[in-house]
Amino acid sequence: MRAACARDVAEATRHAAAQGLTVSPRGGGHHFTGIAAQADMVIDLGALDGLQIDPARRTARVEPAVTNARMAAALARHDLAFPLGHCGSVPMSGYLLGGGIGWNSGGWGVACFLVEAVEVVLADGRQLTATETQHPEILWAARAAGPDFFGVVTAYHLRLTPAPRAILTGVRVYPAADAAQVAAWAETAMARAPAEVELTLKIAAPPPGVPVPGPLVEAIATVFADGEGQAQAMLADLFADAPAAIQTIGTMPTPREVLYGFTAQFMPQGLRYGVDSLWSDAPMPQLVARIAAGMAEALSARSLALVMLRSPLTVAPGAGAFSCIGRIFASVHAIWQDDVEDAAHLHWLRATMAAAAPLGHGRYVGEADLDAPGRAAA
Repeated sequence: MRAACARDVAEATRHAAAQGLTVSPRGGGHHFTGIAAQADMVIDLGALDGLQIDPARRTARVEPAVTNARMAAALARHDLAFPLGHCGSVPMSGYLLGGGIGWNSGGWGVACFLVEAVEVVLADGRQLTATETQHPEILWAARAAGPDFFGVVTAYHLRLTPAPRAILTGVRVYPAADAAQVAAWAETAMARAPAEVELTLKIAAPPPGVPVPGPLVEAIATVFADGEGQAQAMLADLFADAPAAIQTIGTMPTPREVLYGFTAQFMPQGLRYGVDSLWSDAPMPQLVARIAAGMAEALSARSLALVMLRSPLTVAPGAGAFSCIGRIFASVHAIWQDDVEDAAHLHWLRATMAAAAPLGHGRYVGEADLDAPGRAAA
């Protein structure tokens, strides 16, 4: 069922309740599993794409089909910001409902805790708005219940922040043989880093023509600062004692459209994906070693892993269903072309994550293999 407005969602939900049908909302269909279509009635929210920004109050009302890229462009016109997701084509629906680990979430916080209210259709078709003072338990659940949320969110009310004056990125590239050394440096460097430093180790096959055996490890640091000088200083301090790299890229200005261009390059639309993730407080070198070993066995040169280490000054989560977090967030992405290879790539993904799982203590629902045996209950 394709909804044109919140009233359509309510009418469809009342009909489903009367007929004893299960209901699932479909935001953008961007989740790596088919969870949005696993119900008797699927309510497609693709037409709910309203977006209003109040620059004076620094707030926004956002409907579920608005994408990260569209939101970023609209905020830029008002010199405002929000911890939007790393992939521009992801819509607000599942991103916010699952928590929202986005750009500069270290400095601004997990996105769902900047949600001040939600407009919701409940299972009996009632429409209401949940805030901190009105139906607070529903707002609590909407902050990261993800697929287990018991209603359909038809609009989010967000608290915005002033945009950073400078966003810069620097990259160091290493062979996989140096992965443990790079991870140990990352531990030391991030221990002194401000919350606005986002450091990710990307582990993937080398590009064609690069004569390096095994995967490469890219240390990618993006900083969000009040000015160019501050951003340069943050990157310089971070990389001051970094191991010698085989390639150095940066420092380069990376406004949001550039950041989204980067993610679109290594996670293009139109391919087949499997993903799983974990939160960890284990020593970074141990976790990176296990994931790098799995990446060395990847069946596709497109597959990649991302291991993000958070600053100890990172903004802590607030009150909500978002209850699992760690200082390290790791995700492994199997990426391939043909559906006949689905089983093989998913087997590799699950084997790689099984090796890393003893070092973790939970997963992020937005990037979790919900089809793995026993996973939905967990």
